[in-house]
Amino acid sequence: SSGINAEWPLRPGTLFFTPLFNKSTVEMKYFVLLSVVVALSAALTLRDVQDRPEALQGYFDTLMEIYRKLKSLGRETVCGQTVSELIDLLGLPDFLDGIVATARGWICNSILS
Repeated sequence: SSGINAEWPLRPGTLFFTPLFNKSTVEMKYFVLLSVVVALSAALTLRDVQDRPEALQGYFDTLMEIYRKLKSLGRETVCGQTVSELIDLLGLPDFLDGIVATARGWICNSILS
């Protein structure tokens, strides 16, 4: 027998064996897997945007148009309303909620003011 048991590897600097799959190693493996999935998703999205720069420009144009409309309403009005209320107030379709939320955040957090 080689003297190595199923509890290998040794923890450096100690005389104790640690199990191969303890809680921290399992968490680390999930973290690495999640990181790979996020990186791949970001790469695919970036490739899609690079293939269609007009889509990104269209998004930015829409965002700036909504920002200007919200800015004209005034900070107190915009920041006192929910995103859903602002969508109704501006007569926009519900699928623009992310863009409205971004523009509202810019106004309420004084990002572009």
